[in-house]
Amino acid sequence: MLMLAATAVVFFALAILLVTYLIKNRNSSVIGWLANLALIALLALLVQLFVMFNQKYYALVIAVALFVTGLGVVLGLLLSFIFLFVNAFIVWRREGYSLSSSLTLIAGIGVVLVDILIFFNPIRTPLPIQTFIISFLTMLILYVLLTVWTTLSSMLIYQLYLPRNNKDFIIVLGAGLVDGHKVGRLLGSRINRGIAFYNHQIHKANKHAKLIFSGGQGSDEKVPEGVAMQQYAWEHGARKADTLVEDQSVNTSQNMQFSKQLISKVSNDSQPKVVFVTSNYHTLRAGILARKAGLDAFGIGAKTPFYYLPNAVIREYLALAVMHKKFHLVMLGLILVSSIALGILAWVSSR
Repeated sequence: MLMLAATAVVFFALAILLVTYLIKNRNSSVIGWLANLALIALLALLVQLFVMFNQKYYALVIAVALFVTGLGVVLGLLLSFIFLFVNAFIVWRREGYSLSSSLTLIAGIGVVLVDILIFFNPIRTPLPIQTFIISFLTMLILYVLLTVWTTLSSMLIYQLYLPRNNKDFIIVLGAGLVDGHKVGRLLGSRINRGIAFYNHQIHKANKHAKLIFSGGQGSDEKVPEGVAMQQYAWEHGARKADTLVEDQSVNTSQNMQFSKQLISKVSNDSQPKVVFVTSNYHTLRAGILARKAGLDAFGIGAKTPFYYLPNAVIREYLALAVMHKKFHLVMLGLILVSSIALGILAWVSSR
C-alpha cells in the first residue's frame, strides 16, 4: 500500500508539472522528459492497482504489451538503416547533394556500425581495454537513443498547442529563398500557416493581428527573405496594412530578437500577445530561442513534406544537442569515468 501511494504521488506530481510547463513554459525540451517519466509512473501505478485488486490478467496484458512494444522498437532500430538509406536517396533526388541532405545517410551508416558491434563484437583487445571500449560505446549508444527519444517526444508534444484568438502579432520565420528571390515550398507552407491563423482569428474574434515576416538577406539572395515573404503573403490574401517586415536577421535567434525589437517599436501594449509560425519540426527549438530572447511567444507548426522530415529532425536534434552542450559534456564525462572504472575492475579481476 505504501509503494502504491508513493507511485501515485510521483505520477500526479509529474503530471501536474508537465501540464504547468505546457501552459506556462512549453518552450523547453524538459517537456519530453516529464511526459516519458509520467508515462512510466502511470504504467507502474496501473500494474500495482491491478495486482492489489487481484486483476493480474490486466497486469500481464500491460507487461506483454510493453514487451512487444520494446521488441518492436529494438528491431526497428536495428533495421532502421534500410529506411535511412532509402530516405537519403529520395532527398538527394529532390534536394540535391549536400551535407544537410545526407544526414539520414550518415545516421544509417552509424546504425550499421552499431549492428556490427552488437552482433559480431569485432573488438579484439586485452580484456580490460575491451571492457572499457564496449562499456563506453554501449553507454554512449544508450544515452544517444535516450536523448533522441526524449527530443522527439518534446517535438511531438509541442505540437499540441491551440493558440487563443487574441494575438496582436504573428511572426513568420524565414527559411531561405529559391533562386535567390522566390518563396519555395517549405517557406510557402510557413507563410500559408501564418495567413490561415490570421484569417481564422479575424473570423472567430474579429481581431486583426500584424503579420511580421522575419528574415534577412543571405549572401546568395537577391532580396531579403522578409520582403519576398511579404509579397507572397499579399498575393495570398493578407492585407497590406496588416504586414510588417523584419529584414536583418540571419538565424532563428536573431529572428526572435529583432522581431521583438520591432514589436516594441510599433506596439502600444506593454505586453502584446504574440505567436510565431515555423515548420512543425522547428517549433521546439524556435520556442527555446524565443524564450532566450525574452519573447513571450509559443509556436504553431506548418506541415512539412514527409520525405524531408527525417533529415530535418536529425538536424534539429543536433542543434538542440549543441544548445545544451554543457549538460551533454558532463554526461559524456560521467560515461567515460564509468567506463574507465569498469575497465580497471576487469583488469583487477583478471589478475
